Amino acid sequence: MDRRTLLRTAAITVPALGAGWLSGPVLAAAETRTRTVDLGPASMACNTLSGGFVGDRPYLVSHLLQPARVGLFDAGVTQLAALVDLPTGGGAWSSVTDGDVIYIGTHTVADLYRWDTASGALTRLHSVPGATYIWDISRTADGKLFLGTYPDGKVWEYDPATGALRDLGVAKDGEKYVRSIVADDTTVYAGIGNHAGLIAIDRATGERRDLTPAEFAGESFVYQLTQTETHVIAGTHGNGKLAIIAKSDPADCRVVHPEGVITIGKLAARNADEVYFAGGTGLWRLTVSSGALVQLTQHMAGNFAASVHVRGDTVAMFSNAATLSTYDLVTEQLTEFDFRAAGMPPAPELPQSVCGRGGSRVYVGGHGGVEVHDLAEPGTTHRLKLSGEAKSIQAHGRHLYLAMYPSATLVRLDPGTGAFRTVAEIGNEQNRPNDLTVEPRRGLILIGSSPDYGKVGGALSIFDLGSARLEVHRNVVEGHPIVGTAVHGGLGLAFAGSERPTAADSATVAIFDLADRRVVGTVVPVPGAAAIPHLLVLGDVLYGTTNAGVIFALDVPTGKVLRQAALGTGRVDLVAARDRLYAVSHQRLLRVSRTTLEAETVVDGLATDPTSFPMLAFDETNHSLYTITGRNLLQVVL
Repeated sequence: MDRRTLLRTAAITVPALGAGWLSGPVLAAAETRTRTVDLGPASMACNTLSGGFVGDRPYLVSHLLQPARVGLFDAGVTQLAALVDLPTGGGAWSSVTDGDVIYIGTHTVADLYRWDTASGALTRLHSVPGATYIWDISRTADGKLFLGTYPDGKVWEYDPATGALRDLGVAKDGEKYVRSIVADDTTVYAGIGNHAGLIAIDRATGERRDLTPAEFAGESFVYQLTQTETHVIAGTHGNGKLAIIAKSDPADCRVVHPEGVITIGKLAARNADEVYFAGGTGLWRLTVSSGALVQLTQHMAGNFAASVHVRGDTVAMFSNAATLSTYDLVTEQLTEFDFRAAGMPPAPELPQSVCGRGGSRVYVGGHGGVEVHDLAEPGTTHRLKLSGEAKSIQAHGRHLYLAMYPSATLVRLDPGTGAFRTVAEIGNEQNRPNDLTVEPRRGLILIGSSPDYGKVGGALSIFDLGSARLEVHRNVVEGHPIVGTAVHGGLGLAFAGSERPTAADSATVAIFDLADRRVVGTVVPVPGAAAIPHLLVLGDVLYGTTNAGVIFALDVPTGKVLRQAALGTGRVDLVAARDRLYAVSHQRLLRVSRTTLEAETVVDGLATDPTSFPMLAFDETNHSLYTITGRNLLQVVL
């Protein structure tokens, strides 16, 4: 059945709640006249986070696409030689080869696959219990594979000879990530986080040694690892440090820092004294004996390396944008290849944000770009390339403003030219902007953000469009990330919704005076709530939703919670349209009464991808709401 047929327009009434929660069936009533238009995939992309070589033929694995795919190409990257769909997972951060065989570790669902490129056979070998991500895989000379996983923080051993998967246990108590892994004949080295560490595990006895250099204190992850016969090379995320550690004597350790790099990307050793890695804008060389660092290229601005391989006198770098760059160490020549042009098919990716503007275009934030939908020709799109992910997009004046992850920057887009400009950097240990609100009276943009991995305390950032100055207010709710923002322009108050750091806390709304630039109060509208990801002001009432689908109404002048209701069982987004309140869950678009919080279903059966968040935007020009159904963009004409 066509997806448009599955979407139906109906009116369902949800009673407002007092002290209790919603229970029992929701009854359907009469249909409305609302018109829906399925605009096709919200964002089509060809992203990758893993790649390598089968002999001289390159392959890559898609990332956050549906379906997840592995493509094998001819040696010249002129055509796709073979393609296989992975039945599970959202893609792969890690893969290794053994002859004609590619082993792939998926994320979202932590499955280990084996693809025999000679026979074409794809086999799911194991689902790793207790894990959702296989972050890294290392293959040893005896053919065994070692896996690092999340959120169990474990190391696993897979033996292709017997098919057995062996649990080697948690790398370090209290740490959820084994983000990187390498192994040799005797030892497995596990790079951990959220608090960066390096743990050596004896393959025979299981004994653990903590090799973490003192200089890694405060770093978030040992993000990447590689090895030579004599040394382990560990790279961090946080301040981009590299440790050169002697295997025979871990006290023999040197730490260096490539200038301008905050994350050490993929690492690969050429020999005992040469290691190549991706960092910042390009390719670097590390000399193991001296610690000397040299940047060789600056070709990766706007992208990052999905994998790095040394093949003789050539360094091959796969990018997240599905390109391959080869750097000749003798001639210093850089050559680039495009996998999408060679036949790697794009696929629908997970949308990150949505914004309608001018009644003619809709902008969808994706991974590594923004998809632009032309409403004059439904289904027609073009892509604007941009590093990172736009977690929130808002229109103001003739520009769009984008809150970018993981750079924690505010970027301005000129829709007329398609040009991006970074106008502010949040810094302050923040890396994930969650919400963006425009305050037109004062010409302000408010951004709520979460700190980088392993850090504590989010921020409310305020960008002044007139002066182009950014103020960052850390810990407006002490120790909490800030995930939702709203503003009452008339009263000059901003609101910041938090995410609790522990189960003993409750998500909180901070009330922030825009004149004095300080917190003047806090409210816990729903005790026990884990997060308040969406806030908006209509009249003198602040509306918000929790991660569990509860909506609340708070009287701004008094700070009193007026009422609450359940709109669903999971996250719900909010938007105001023509002074009406709308909400969207993974399944339904709702019209919500501003006084009673009773809800009518406007569109049912959305079936938004469960690994994504529901999102909703309104364009006043054409009186349309935009949301996501499956991975498609849906226009709802009011």
